[in-house]
Amino acid sequence: MQPPVRAHQVVATLIGFVALALSPRAHAQQDHNTIELIAADVLQADSLPDWRMLLGLAHPAALVAYRHDQLQIFTMQDLPLPGEVNPCFVKQMKQYGRFLLDTVFRVPSADSLARLAPESVFARVGRFSARLRPRRAAIDSFLPTRKIVGHVLANDSTAYVVLEEQYTSRLLSEPPETQVQVMTLRRYRGTWRSMLDPDLGESVGGAMVSMEGCK
Repeated sequence: MQPPVRAHQVVATLIGFVALALSPRAHAQQDHNTIELIAADVLQADSLPDWRMLLGLAHPAALVAYRHDQLQIFTMQDLPLPGEVNPCFVKQMKQYGRFLLDTVFRVPSADSLARLAPESVFARVGRFSARLRPRRAAIDSFLPTRKIVGHVLANDSTAYVVLEEQYTSRLLSEPPETQVQVMTLRRYRGTWRSMLDPDLGESVGGAMVSMEGCK
């Protein structure tokens, strides 16, 4: 007959499990699993594409950088252009900027866009791009598939995930069949978030098809 288990033995066992879970080795193993699981979720969100899921996995600093990138389109319009520039090109650039403000971002000016919350900028591009999916299906078929190879920790708050890209189709250029890319994850509020690289998130580049030529 087995002797009865005493209460203090149960408590001691539970304390042992808690100590193991809180040990540096356990934390490292948990991070190892979590980093690649989150990276897989990021790739899935980008490939579906599901901008809402990707937004939820993005680091706030990445969204600020994303808004900055969108604003660069309007900054370029104000830069002096070298040499003789085709007036048609200048006109189309201004039309494109107006199109983005009116149709994609739905704000009156670039200054208004700069004051939008970064999450809102990303969401507005995501909603617009979702409407372009049927038109972009052929182009998207040339995108590579991405597979997670592994990761390395730069420090306690930054991880780099190595991705292998496999190309099955070609568009214009002839890249190698296999390329290596790096995805950056940073810790935020106890979990890991994507820095939206490499080239993650929807683009409004397809909006150029809506531009009118010069007359």
